[in-house]
Amino acid sequence: MGILLYGANGYSGNLITEEALRQGIKPVLAGRNESKIISMATAYKLEYKVFGLENVPKIVSQLEGISLVLNCAGPFAKTAKPLIEACLLAQCHYLDITGELDVFEMAKKYDLQAKDNEVIIMPGVGFDVVPTDCMANHLKAKLPEATHLELAFMNLGGGISHGTLTTMVEGLGKNGAVRENGHIEEVLIGHQGKEIDFGIKKSWTMTIPWGDISTAYTSTGIPNIQVFTAIPKTTFNLLKAQQLINPILQNKWVKGLIKDYVDENITGPTPDQNKNGVSLVYGKVTDKTDREVEARLKGPESYAFTAKLAVLLFSKVLETKDKYGYFTPAKLFGANLVLEVEGVTFI
Repeated sequence: MGILLYGANGYSGNLITEEALRQGIKPVLAGRNESKIISMATAYKLEYKVFGLENVPKIVSQLEGISLVLNCAGPFAKTAKPLIEACLLAQCHYLDITGELDVFEMAKKYDLQAKDNEVIIMPGVGFDVVPTDCMANHLKAKLPEATHLELAFMNLGGGISHGTLTTMVEGLGKNGAVRENGHIEEVLIGHQGKEIDFGIKKSWTMTIPWGDISTAYTSTGIPNIQVFTAIPKTTFNLLKAQQLINPILQNKWVKGLIKDYVDENITGPTPDQNKNGVSLVYGKVTDKTDREVEARLKGPESYAFTAKLAVLLFSKVLETKDKYGYFTPAKLFGANLVLEVEGVTFI
């Protein structure tokens, strides 16, 4: 059963490839950058394919003999749709490592087609959104009548990859989002900020329009959801004024300058950061009577965590029989899924 990693030459793609090889799995490497894909495939002695995503029938022709595609190429708002449509036609499973809210909402619309074609569509099989999705399901089990859910995450001792930062640049000038009464509502970016105790560290946080606004609702049905990320309070105060400069941030020329800087200067966390960094997740549910349940989770550095989770998830999906359609990770595999990764514990 062939596994194809699209965007394999990116930062996360490299980490996932190395993790797969450690587990004796030899994926087919793929992407649009011919020189980088060939160089990587040669170094790892793996098969490779070079193709873009402009034409779905051409993508389908590249998926012969492939049982599962793991998309590592962000921004996923540009890459997920054509790959999902190709996977449906080729009858192979689609996974990715996105955290982008709009991508989850788009992918969800292919549920019936995925069932008809007997494939699984599962975006968000990395740090975004497996730990938080499992946290949401864990808390829902503790308080089944929960009406409100808060999720938060932070990283200690890590860094940021080129792909993640590129996705963030794409989102400059856009508003935030929360879920209220079952519906996704647009709000100002960082419309709420507060200090959260992550167990081993307290940090200021702010709301962001993260994928869990979609996935946690799909997994739990809790109608009111907010997602927070750790951020310096000074940065939060600056972002509160973002609406005043949104027209500038949305300008293509300005975004182009920022992307050029990212391309030239940002690679990703170092191996030492991957090894020694820590990721933290916090969750809280509340019901109509104001009963609250909190939980906290500790795991590896987020990019190393993503590599381990992605390999775990594509292995589990390939082993899954007679279940097809759109799924969130915890919806299909349960709240304890994240605990299958070594070093992950509730604290």
